[in-house]
Amino acid sequence: MRTIKYLVIQFKNEIGFQELRKFRGAVVEAAGREHVLFHNHEEDKFRYSYPLIQYKRIDGKAALVCLEEGIHEVHAFFQGKAQVLNLDGRVITPAVERLTMREITMSVGDDKHAYRISNWLALNQEHYREWQRMPNESESRRFLMTILRGNLLSMAKGLGWRIDREVIVDLHHIGLSRPTRFKEQTLASFDAGFYSNIRLPQHLGLGKGAALGYGMVGPDKQAAPPTRAIAAEEQSEMPGETGV
Repeated sequence: MRTIKYLVIQFKNEIGFQELRKFRGAVVEAAGREHVLFHNHEEDKFRYSYPLIQYKRIDGKAALVCLEEGIHEVHAFFQGKAQVLNLDGRVITPAVERLTMREITMSVGDDKHAYRISNWLALNQEHYREWQRMPNESESRRFLMTILRGNLLSMAKGLGWRIDREVIVDLHHIGLSRPTRFKEQTLASFDAGFYSNIRLPQHLGLGKGAALGYGMVGPDKQAAPPTRAIAAEEQSEMPGETGV
């Protein structure tokens, strides 16, 4: 069990998903590059830790999701002198529409929770080739479940949460893969639905690009109840746990 501080700042400004990288760049410049949590780089090196400030598109509008120390750090943006944000030529005046601040307890239990995950960068080029060679749909699904479970464990570790019981993941829907350019690589992204016994807050990012709107998780209210529980023994046979 892990209780975290959680803040969602939703703006009135509409934004395209492909503009999130530009949105981050403009926010970083407004806050100042000395505030590391806005961009996750330290002295020209990437900070290999779970992002505590994440840039999102929620209901078609720009948003920031801030966790733990990121909540304190985000004040630097609002204390900055920038009155406008330049999204590579498109200038917007940021206006806050809604603030949601709370403490959320994440836990692993016996109950299954239904989630959807959007723009999930599940497969890099190497994993994509391996996934294509899978002999059947069942093995392909298990391969993706291994990666998703690894993403969940990496997120927990990055938030200082030591999980002491088995995390169960069941992908019940996998959309068509889409080629997506990310950091000069072509990766495969998916929209998917899954069940898990881990309780997660809405809008959290999983996997590669979590800071830039990829792998955003939300409740799947339309999902049918799981038809069966996945045994921990079955999942423990899956190779590897590290997220991509």
